[in-house]
Amino acid sequence: MSQAAQSEAQNAIPKVVEAYRDFKPPAAVRPMIEELLRSVPSEYLRGLGAVVLTNQLSLPKRERRRKTWNRNHKVRLAEALGYYSQATRTSEATVTLHVDNIMAAMWPWLLYVPFFRYVVLGGVLFHELGHHIHAAHRPIYDGKENVAEDWGRRLGQKFIRRRYWYLLPILFPMGYLYRLGKRAPAAFRRWKREIEDEVRND
Repeated sequence: MSQAAQSEAQNAIPKVVEAYRDFKPPAAVRPMIEELLRSVPSEYLRGLGAVVLTNQLSLPKRERRRKTWNRNHKVRLAEALGYYSQATRTSEATVTLHVDNIMAAMWPWLLYVPFFRYVVLGGVLFHELGHHIHAAHRPIYDGKENVAEDWGRRLGQKFIRRRYWYLLPILFPMGYLYRLGKRAPAAFRRWKREIEDEVRND
């Protein structure tokens, strides 16, 4: 394979389809999604026909009532930030992103900071791509949401290392403190239980 063909294969991404109804997204959304997709290894994108950028009003009424998984519970499809549709005999797999819901979930000022826009959009996109990787390429016998979460984190870290390498000396300590903060309540509860047990035993 020639160098040009290799470069083209590496940059090949699923088509990005915009299908909005009575909604105008920020102009930067589609280019950002395409850049995020280019950071994903091409083998993980095989079999993914399209990434659809849409809004909840574009859904048919019957689809709006349909439910999809969000972490450990179900939500109405219209309220989801995004969802993955597996391939069938007649269609390829797709990832759908509700851009209006994603924008509504962000603090308004984040829209003006490219790094945070990438992080939020990438977080949703990479999570749904995690479902595709799990279903089509790397089946793992674990909860689907756990696997998608893990792949989403890996893809997100890869993108940040590539796009924002100069921020890594700041981001790594921040990430460590964030993870430490998430573990702190559980550690405090364990410590509290141990103290209470000691008091009761005395």
